[in-house]
Amino acid sequence: MKTFRILAVLVMAVVCVSLSSCSKDDDNEDKPVIEQANLIGKWQSTWQKTHEIVNGKEVVTSDEAYTNGSWEFKADGTCIEYDGTTPARWTLKDNKLTVTYNDGYSDVLTVNELTANKLILAFEDWDNTDDGGEELDDITTTTYKKITK
Repeated sequence: MKTFRILAVLVMAVVCVSLSSCSKDDDNEDKPVIEQANLIGKWQSTWQKTHEIVNGKEVVTSDEAYTNGSWEFKADGTCIEYDGTTPARWTLKDNKLTVTYNDGYSDVLTVNELTANKLILAFEDWDNTDDGGEELDDITTTTYKKITK
């Protein structure tokens, strides 16, 4: 009977170790799934939140309804910002949306969320420092709703 208990304890220990080592990989669960096809269409802004960086900490300076922003992303890689007079080209890699304007200037926005009807973009504003480096000045996060496909 004592041998049976020892054997049962050993089997339980092996089962516990086996089960705990078979956990699934959670690394990708925190990353948003970004499907490029969802980006195509016209988007109207609904909300905007701005964080300034003060002494290395984020401070919310505005968090309010905002309906003055719009984008139209086309399948051919072109886009139009705001009033339809600012043409540009766009590329999407992972969660980074790069918009390159006709004058050669580019903005890189972070796609925090992209579904068939909702888009959340974050823009980081970096300032040059006196020593030739850069420091993060503020982050503006804008939420959009799709108005046409």
